[in-house]
Amino acid sequence: MGHRSRLCHFVIDVTDLDEATRFWSAVLGAAEEPVNPSSRHVYRRLRLPDNEIRVLLQATTDLKSSKERMHLDIEADDVEAEVRRLESLGAVRWDHQRERGYDFWVLRDPWGNEFCVLQTEFPDLLAQRPEWD
Repeated sequence: MGHRSRLCHFVIDVTDLDEATRFWSAVLGAAEEPVNPSSRHVYRRLRLPDNEIRVLLQATTDLKSSKERMHLDIEADDVEAEVRRLESLGAVRWDHQRERGYDFWVLRDPWGNEFCVLQTEFPDLLAQRPEWD
């Protein structure tokens, strides 16, 4: 017999689930989905508006000690405007990369997790997203 598998979650470690739910929901335009009530003190799940992969926020007290080995990339048709929007939500600029043929920003969320804001990679998909105010 065969079996099936698929990527279902991208997990982000945080120390404050309520604040992380607010931050990442606003960053991604995502909506919180219910999780098992007995695990809500450890996990919150976010449904993305245009993808079946979920973001799972996981409470941890472990300290961040080095660069992430996995991270989110967010594409934008105006990188600077998107970075400013994300800063208003609590992100901070960490590193402006202009190497390898790209010009993008590495940001950190309020828990020190890195994520990137890139120039448009998939214009047809980006055009399907609503504009931010």
